[in-house]
Amino acid sequence: MTDLKFAFRQLLKNKGFTAVAVLTLALGIGANTALFSVMDQLLVRPLPVANPDRLAILANQYGDGEPELYFNYPLFRDFQKRNTVFRQLSAIGNMAVGLGTGGVTDRQQAALVSGNYFAMLGVRAALGRTFADDEGAEIDDASVVVISHSLWQSRFGADPTVIGRKVTLNGQPFEIIGVSPREFSGVIRGTQPDLYIPITTFGLLNPDRPGGEHPLRTRYFTWHRAMGRLKDGVSLKQADEQLDKLASIIVAENPANASTNVTLIPAAEGFTHDVDNAHDVSKARTPLNLLLATAGLVLLIACANLANLLMARGTARSREFAVRLALGASRGRMIRNLMTESLTLSLVGGGCGVLVAIWLTKELQHYWPASASFHLSVTPDPRLMFFAFGVSVLTGILFGLVPAWRASRPQLIPELKSVTGATGNADRKLSLRNGLVVTQVALSLMVLVCAGLCIRSLAMLRQVDPGFEPSKVVMMSFDLDLINYSETRSKQFSASLLERVRALPGVEASSLAWVTPLTGQTPGMSLDHLDDYEQPVDARGNVQNASADINFVSSDYFRTLGIPVLKGREFTSSDTATSQKVALVDDAFVRRYWPTSENPIGRRLFLNNPKGEPIPVQVVGVVKSIHTGSLASTPRRTMYFPETQQPSKQFTLAVRTGIDPGATIQMLRETVKNLDANVPVFGLHTLEQQKTDSLWLERMAAAVLAAFGILALLLAAVGIYGVLAFSVGKRTREIGVRMALGAQVVDVLSMVLRQGLGVVLVGIVVGLAGTFAITRALKSFLFEITPLDPVTFGFVILLLAVAASLACWLPARKAARVDPMEALRNE
Repeated sequence: MTDLKFAFRQLLKNKGFTAVAVLTLALGIGANTALFSVMDQLLVRPLPVANPDRLAILANQYGDGEPELYFNYPLFRDFQKRNTVFRQLSAIGNMAVGLGTGGVTDRQQAALVSGNYFAMLGVRAALGRTFADDEGAEIDDASVVVISHSLWQSRFGADPTVIGRKVTLNGQPFEIIGVSPREFSGVIRGTQPDLYIPITTFGLLNPDRPGGEHPLRTRYFTWHRAMGRLKDGVSLKQADEQLDKLASIIVAENPANASTNVTLIPAAEGFTHDVDNAHDVSKARTPLNLLLATAGLVLLIACANLANLLMARGTARSREFAVRLALGASRGRMIRNLMTESLTLSLVGGGCGVLVAIWLTKELQHYWPASASFHLSVTPDPRLMFFAFGVSVLTGILFGLVPAWRASRPQLIPELKSVTGATGNADRKLSLRNGLVVTQVALSLMVLVCAGLCIRSLAMLRQVDPGFEPSKVVMMSFDLDLINYSETRSKQFSASLLERVRALPGVEASSLAWVTPLTGQTPGMSLDHLDDYEQPVDARGNVQNASADINFVSSDYFRTLGIPVLKGREFTSSDTATSQKVALVDDAFVRRYWPTSENPIGRRLFLNNPKGEPIPVQVVGVVKSIHTGSLASTPRRTMYFPETQQPSKQFTLAVRTGIDPGATIQMLRETVKNLDANVPVFGLHTLEQQKTDSLWLERMAAAVLAAFGILALLLAAVGIYGVLAFSVGKRTREIGVRMALGAQVVDVLSMVLRQGLGVVLVGIVVGLAGTFAITRALKSFLFEITPLDPVTFGFVILLLAVAASLACWLPARKAARVDPMEALRNE
């Protein structure tokens, strides 16, 4: 306690030093803690369930590719009934549903789960109860629902009497039986379900059944995942072998199942890959690893700076240490005092770092896609606090020990006599401090290059032509299945909506579409054949069918989105359900299948028809290819069909406006409300926002790395300045003698600058070697930029040289102003 009090007095006595040291550590620790928190929430944190290490995910392994996580329900039930390795096995699916209460219907995300889902996970309800194991065992039975804690608060005002209340889901009556715990958000990373519903009610929620087959009774419909809890004493490997054998038996009994090779995946972190595109967090793994590694480099720079500060302070207190040793103090006691100061600084810096981490996490939320159902939490987590505490203590010990050891060994006689000169001890200290500066410069170069590459890559992505004109286009999505609209009523709603929207002031064009650009959700279709194209046959004699992505759109779609029609025409009102089936294709489709054709208009596509002859569709136009997924990917070939010939209850309204998009959005809300106030509206945003959201990872990485780069540059400059200032202070007599013997100001300036820039040059050379290695990991994340981009490397080296020159100039100018007589008189 005495050491702690003394440490606080010393730190408060030197407020400038303390403030700089704490700020340096707070920024370094805060950056690491914030990124650790983000990665922890998205990819690392174990599920808040009982014994998550005993959970396993079922997957089908086909060859060397990624495991396929989806199963059909009958196959899942076979595994559930006949396996001998799981205590419990549960199915987990997800879908959007329309939640109706008090005459208002909203679109919510639901998890469809087996009745044993909560019991398998060991999760208890915060209010009411969860499902019983046998609840919902029968298909289309048990219309009960557990709501999430966040929905309970936002939709029901945290009303404790909500248990037993009746609500409608997709028009069907359900009873609320429980509220899930606050900390529980399901088992699929990137999603936060609002509702938990028995999976056996899937048919009730989806009454439209093409072909008449019930979705829970067919083996051709794979749509949900499976997770189980292993029995005590059963290893993952043993369970894997048993299930693989069971799969072979089931497939032999039911040829309708595809060839199945079951494998098990540890599930302590839940499902982190192969999830729906809208919620796919696995894409964040590479950039988050990069940011975390870069944050680690920044922390090392901050620690090197702290070590330099501690050494400088130790030098300034060398006479104090000499007096204490002369009076009988032991070196061990002095080291303990200095280490206490170092640890105190680190812990205070770590505490401030937590505040920086909370602020930085809030800032990172600005880059989060607006359409994401998962949101970052900024509430301090105990594991986050432990991480910050651990980093702080480790920093204090590792980077305080050497300065403390050095400071506790002053040269007693010279220090007691107040002799200032370039002693051997000072030279050793200077060499160590030079080494720390070399480290700072090298690490700063690595951070700056990573930042420069990501910024250049983002700039290249922003220059990509998406194939459409996103400015002043507003998007609004609907799912009429959520309120059980019939097909006839859906058509009437769509037609009335377009008619009213086109009459609104400022609206230049509007259209309906099944899917929209830059979402990555465009489904594909395989063709039976097409005119003037001979489909290749592989070595086994299998025909390689032509295929492309598909979209169903109404008239004016291409004018609304600003997609050029290169040949032929757009869809018109004459393209109806009873007219000749027509399609537009993009130029990527033409290049792939009709590369020598000057005009593909009039050619036919033949769609697969299980009930008879292939269905002919005539090509009436060619449009420019657009990016349906990432801007970094090559546009996929696409076929467009008239929405009137394949009506859908799920569609997006696109509106090009000549006025403020915000005003248009308000008018669209009123229009839908006047048509039917019960229709839930979602995905209301501009196409510009959709384009921005598609680059959220790249934008976040570039912004964070740019901030890290600036911080690293400042820390390196401070380190260079500190070393040269120390050197000039120790060489004051030498400089005075030189000037007394005739040295000019320019000679002194060049001497100090050579010393500083020499250290910087060594740091740059060391940094280049490290940068060549670290940038290889960036290759998959960069767009049209190589990891060794000469422009980026040249600019960063120049920037670092300029900053270093400025940092060297201030001590050099001070040295050049030394008065020879004053310097010699002080000796």
